[in-house]
Amino acid sequence: MNTLGGDDEGNTELEPLLVNGSEDLSFLKKVEKQENIDENGGDDMLLVDKMVGYQSDTSRELVYWLSILFSCGSILLIFYWLELFYINTRFKKSSISNANHVLVYSKDSRTEFCKVNYLVEENERFIIYRFSRFFFNEKIQEYEKTKLINQYEKIDLLRLVENGLNENNLQRMQQRFGCNEINFPIKNIPRLLMEEVLHPFFIFQIYSVCLWIAEEYYYYAGAIFLIATVSAVLSLREIRGNLLSLKKIAHFVCPVRVVRNNGRIETIPSTDLVPGDIIELKQDFIMPCDAILLSGQAILNESMLTGESIPVNKYSVLSDEEIKSFKQRSSNNQQQQQQNYIDIGDKEIKDLSKEKRSLVFGGTIVVKLLSSASTNDRILCMVRDTSFQTTKGKLILSILYPKKSHFKFFMESLKFVGFLCILAIVGFCVSVWKLNSLGVDFGTIAIRALDLITIVVPPALPMAMTVGTGFGLSRLRKTKVFCISPPRLNMAGKIQVFCFDKTGTLTEEGLDLLGIISTSNGTVKHNNSNNNNNNNNNNNSSTEYKFNELNDPKITFFSNTTAMFRVLMASCHSLTVINGSVSGDPLEIKIFESTNSNILDGGSIGGSGQVISLAATAFSAQDTITYLENFDFQSKLQRMSVIVQLKSDGACFSLVKGSPEMVKGLCLPHTIPQDYDNQLAIYTEKGYRVLACAYRSWDPTISFPKRDILRKESESNLEFLGFIIMENRVKPQSPPIIQRLQSANIRTVMVTGDNGLTATSVAKQCGIIKSDTLLFMGLIQPSSSPSPTNGIEDDIIWEPVSQDGRGNIHRLDPTTLLLDEMNRDYNLIVSGPVFKQIYNHYLATGSPRFINMLRRGIVYARMTPDEKQTLVEELQRIGLYVGMCGDGANDCGALKAAHVGISLSESEASIAAPFTSTITNISCCPNLIKEGRASLAVSFKLFQFMGMYSLIQFTSVIFLYFHASVLGNWQYLYQDLIIIFPLVIFLGMTEPCEKLSVKRPSGRLISVNMIGSLISHITVCFVFLLVVFHLVQSKSWFDEPLLDEDNIVNYITTSLFIFGCFQYSIMLFVFSFGKPFLKAIYTNRYLFLVYIITLIANLIILFGGFEKLYDFLQLRVVPVSWRGTLFVMVIANLIANCLVELSFYFYKSRSKKKKILNIRMIFSKKNSELPKDTRIFNTNSVTIPIYEHYSETF
Repeated sequence: MNTLGGDDEGNTELEPLLVNGSEDLSFLKKVEKQENIDENGGDDMLLVDKMVGYQSDTSRELVYWLSILFSCGSILLIFYWLELFYINTRFKKSSISNANHVLVYSKDSRTEFCKVNYLVEENERFIIYRFSRFFFNEKIQEYEKTKLINQYEKIDLLRLVENGLNENNLQRMQQRFGCNEINFPIKNIPRLLMEEVLHPFFIFQIYSVCLWIAEEYYYYAGAIFLIATVSAVLSLREIRGNLLSLKKIAHFVCPVRVVRNNGRIETIPSTDLVPGDIIELKQDFIMPCDAILLSGQAILNESMLTGESIPVNKYSVLSDEEIKSFKQRSSNNQQQQQQNYIDIGDKEIKDLSKEKRSLVFGGTIVVKLLSSASTNDRILCMVRDTSFQTTKGKLILSILYPKKSHFKFFMESLKFVGFLCILAIVGFCVSVWKLNSLGVDFGTIAIRALDLITIVVPPALPMAMTVGTGFGLSRLRKTKVFCISPPRLNMAGKIQVFCFDKTGTLTEEGLDLLGIISTSNGTVKHNNSNNNNNNNNNNNSSTEYKFNELNDPKITFFSNTTAMFRVLMASCHSLTVINGSVSGDPLEIKIFESTNSNILDGGSIGGSGQVISLAATAFSAQDTITYLENFDFQSKLQRMSVIVQLKSDGACFSLVKGSPEMVKGLCLPHTIPQDYDNQLAIYTEKGYRVLACAYRSWDPTISFPKRDILRKESESNLEFLGFIIMENRVKPQSPPIIQRLQSANIRTVMVTGDNGLTATSVAKQCGIIKSDTLLFMGLIQPSSSPSPTNGIEDDIIWEPVSQDGRGNIHRLDPTTLLLDEMNRDYNLIVSGPVFKQIYNHYLATGSPRFINMLRRGIVYARMTPDEKQTLVEELQRIGLYVGMCGDGANDCGALKAAHVGISLSESEASIAAPFTSTITNISCCPNLIKEGRASLAVSFKLFQFMGMYSLIQFTSVIFLYFHASVLGNWQYLYQDLIIIFPLVIFLGMTEPCEKLSVKRPSGRLISVNMIGSLISHITVCFVFLLVVFHLVQSKSWFDEPLLDEDNIVNYITTSLFIFGCFQYSIMLFVFSFGKPFLKAIYTNRYLFLVYIITLIANLIILFGGFEKLYDFLQLRVVPVSWRGTLFVMVIANLIANCLVELSFYFYKSRSKKKKILNIRMIFSKKNSELPKDTRIFNTNSVTIPIYEHYSETF
């Protein structure tokens, strides 16, 4: 494991950083893997489960080539299909340290066989896994990704800004990380076509075509081959087109100005960048890597990664003054020893992993720069990650290697095909026995017996399994829903729980400012005291702070008592001016505009940078606000703050804006009105979004060794100013859509970063919470005497929040989250801190309280992005199909983790989620579920239909073999291409029902209902075919002259062929009943038209008696009475199959109704029925929190 560090001569070099103090390799591996998880934030794209080493072996190599020789190359197909078989045949297992090949098992259950490469100069070896280099670590005896050091002394960063990397270290870094390019090979059409040809299904199709040619079925073989080839080419063209589109997004190269070799500025292609390089940013520059801003300030557009177009401010790790001071000292001491000009402050440690405000992501666009005089107006940043190690690169990897869904339909379809193959082998044996007993020659026996395999396993089966998904995605595109992961559509049909973000998803994106509620005397209380001293004047504590305008918040004017409130509203934000207009969060824009202020853009940081111009009012003169420091909003801190200076009197203030719960704890207790919580509840329960504001006087002459300490101090001992009340209107589409989902037995959950009471109110307005629901809200209760014996449950209290007060008569057990009345319905409002504590307690003890929280939690408030993702993953772990709908960067992790993630974004080309809706409301959710259910239902219907088609034809041919006969070329062609092929295509076009039903389609192909239905239908068809087979031979007019060489033209073949054609139509009619997921057959115009045409064609063949038609189809004219008998039997067959299908339909309906669950309960399974959690009581596991604390003091 190597890191990037600094030395005493101003250069950077690679130094080893190993885990010491233990020789237990298993423990080291466990710690190392946990470090990788921490570093990747849980992203498993490059996480490795295990590695197995392999060596080349002469004897195995000989066996490998001899097997190819003796099998005439056919065994290469087996090697291609079964990679592990190939590896174990050609290579010998060995230790990782001696291996020249490594089989990597990823966390997402995939494998990759990697060759070991060597760096001769460095005496090191590495493998390339998912386009990233993994070097061998002698300590843990495994290959691992190279790590970069996170903690730097400030002097190292200052030297990097001044000198950059030298040539020696540059070469070593290039060897370590390779080319900075998100590039992956795109195979051409011939190569992709060749891989498709080597697919088992296509090999089977080639086998079928060859067999039909041997039987002289030239037309049929040519038609099937043409259809298969065209289908494969179109499919591969779409695959390649998707990859080309992805590569267009991923691949980017541009010229970059970089500082290298003792300060020399060079212009290089971005592909030559390595971690540690110092690069210069320019206006409208697209970032080619992830970097840390070291000087100046930048404003970026991150919409490509997050879907949010709100500009994001980035601040430098080093201040302008620090860079100036270092340059001045360097210039004055060029001839002196280095230690003579090292300041004590230069030893300050900068942890870059925590400098989120300075991290610039690859793929984002620089929309504005505020230059730094200390670096000659150049904005410099240090490259952190390159290529696929960047955030953009990991998103691309998540598309190239999508998370396996463990969806049972595909795997069970393969099992069903395997069953058909076994049936074919049985039929093969029976046909060989019977044909041999009839005296048929051996060559004919072999061909006809092998032909049974092509009948039982139809070549068009793969196409039939995907046609429904293709049409579903096409319909979704018409509704402005776009997909980058087609297999997810079928999963949408199984959704049981749908999680929704609040702001911008359920409610309008923009908020209207309702007003402010200020406190009396709050703006003048401590003007003459030094608030940087923690000991405040006690004589002020007797003053009582009260809210003003309790029932009528106003913003039409600011009085002298609200002057500080106006300063805060005008300056405590992250807005900026881009192209002459104010840009940023719409909420902050609304607040800022209410102050009648202007942002003056100086174009640089420091004293001449962005300032706020306050217009004069009746109570205050015109003034100018200058920024001294800015602390951006952070989800886990739930606040932002600024330190500003007023030009009029030079006074400095720290201004804080954030969640009422957090700001209250930062304020001086005597400045908090007694009715603080009551007034907060009044507005949050009405659904308003409430921001708390506070301030303190500030002494700018006091310096702090760390920025974290500066923030802590500036955000403590505050005076409460009041509330900003924002009206967040619910989108008109939200309530009816929520009601529609709940009517379909789909649980709806709100997951938001907003206040719990506000979220509860909005949830009630949307219908997520019913008016009569008993609600409990979890609150963190600080322990009066913290000690190791205090359990977590003592720190959480559950308060009833039902408006009618019914909750007061019920109590919730805090240790189990069970109500004292077992049969009473209730729901929980869970905050982020409560969720985190209960989750960590569950990991440590396995307490059932966490499961009960998931079962009853309906609103999750104050949730960080990591907590949102954890919630989705935990709901999935207990066996639920989970959907997530959100609109911004805070939801990206949850959107990717969910079975179905929908991003509401105006950009079609979003890689933040599997689905993107450019119509930014939740109306896309039921549409997606409808199409998912329709796709899944169609896939089952087509599989049933194709299964019945093959089994009917198989039965007919077996009967014909008992008579030494066979179907003719044109008979196969008519059944397969005129009847089956169009019906399969157009059945996939069946649209979903408008109403979402309570039932969900089955996700299992191998189930009692499915297999029972198939067996019943084939039994009915078999019986009728058997009756036809025997009945025709009992007729007085039946004879057996040999009219052609293959004995095709006879009464038995004619009867079974005609009856089989009708059975195909019967089965399509039976399987066309798709309610409650699919519309009726007559609504599908193309299918209905083709179906009517095939019925008419079958009736013409049956009753027409046209001699030329019969000769063409190799049929023998049968008596009219027999035609009537066949028609009567067709009607009887239709009635019998309809009765079978209806009986199974009513059985399924009755069984499903018994399983309807309480909509207030997210799931009803007992704890004993849930999947076992292997993380619990596992002594070898390393438990981690959802996120690290920002600071011990926060």
